[in-house]
Amino acid sequence: MAPVPDPNNETRDEATPKVPSKDPKKKDDKKEDDLSEEDLELKQNLELYVERVQDPNPELQKAALESMRQEIRASTSSMTSVPKPLKFLRPHYGTLKELHKNMADSDLKKLLADILSVLALTMSAEGERESLGYRLTGSGGDIGSWGHEYVRNLAGEIAEEYTMRQSEEASIEDLMDLVKQIVAFHMKHNAETEAVDLLMDVEELDLLLAHVDRTNFRRTCNYLTSSAKFLPGPDDMLVLDIAYMIYMKFEEYPNALQVALFLDNMQVWALIFLQNLISSLCTIGAAVKSFPLRNYVKQVFTSCTDLLRKKQFCYMISRHGITVELDSEMVADKDDRDMLQDIVNNTKLSEGYLTLARDIEVMEAKTPEDIYKAHLLDGRASSGPSVDSARQNLAATFVNAFVNAGFGQV
Repeated sequence: MAPVPDPNNETRDEATPKVPSKDPKKKDDKKEDDLSEEDLELKQNLELYVERVQDPNPELQKAALESMRQEIRASTSSMTSVPKPLKFLRPHYGTLKELHKNMADSDLKKLLADILSVLALTMSAEGERESLGYRLTGSGGDIGSWGHEYVRNLAGEIAEEYTMRQSEEASIEDLMDLVKQIVAFHMKHNAETEAVDLLMDVEELDLLLAHVDRTNFRRTCNYLTSSAKFLPGPDDMLVLDIAYMIYMKFEEYPNALQVALFLDNMQVWALIFLQNLISSLCTIGAAVKSFPLRNYVKQVFTSCTDLLRKKQFCYMISRHGITVELDSEMVADKDDRDMLQDIVNNTKLSEGYLTLARDIEVMEAKTPEDIYKAHLLDGRASSGPSVDSARQNLAATFVNAFVNAGFGQV
């Protein structure tokens, strides 16, 4: 008979739960073991810089800040992931912030603000805009030396800060100085779309004119004209007006005319809307009737001196389907002006169609066989499958519609 276990027996085995170790030192040691020798050396150097920055000796502080800035700049020039210096400095971000707060105004404080502005790129809480704040209190050096991601992040924070200051009616002068630096950087590094977006956010799109050149104005204008399709009025007209001025600046007259035709049409429709809206108010209605319209099309003509290009403009206008009266300012010579006016009015359009019809030999009605050039295919027709009569009739209908009836031969 098996013995009954004694519950009071002190020698029994007790089940003791195993508690995992929570010693942070062991975890840190394990992380350091995973680092390569190069990364471990970088981590130790950065920690040494942080210690020396807190030293009361200004010479040691300056040397440590310069070394820290050099390490960060080298790693942020092309960011595909979070740079290692930013990872290793994350535990010291709060320490550096507190040190900056307690430092007296000096060049060292500005230098530390530059470094904190970059660290805030990955360490700042969302919505705090710490990167922008430290940038505005920093030394104001070359903004592009910290890399594209830093500049892109600053642009986003500027847009948020601008909206807040506008609602509070606060000064934006310091923001605009920074905007000009960012726009210049973007335009030099093929980031025209980001420059345009930033200027739209701060409502200073006219600053774009000072930064476009022959290498980027086409890409810039393409983005402006595409963006205008998604903007409400009158923002769309403002954006197109900037594109128009850029095209005119570089004498890209055909593209400028395309924008001008659209702008002139929008002006006319806006004026008609205003006249209908306030037609019952005589005094205001009279003022609207005398409202000075900016004639974009006329500006294109007066700016261009090449007669052949003006002829091209007239064909574009006639194809657009609007009426433009050419005056002596647009075309000085009367004979040339009459010739161009005929093009605008589509006076010679029918003659052009007839000339084309003669060139392609469709002045007389033709049978489907003449159009198909079936005699050239007789040798191969017998080897192919027979064509259904319904399909033949359908094909003949298309031929009569698009060729014979299209040229008036019915």
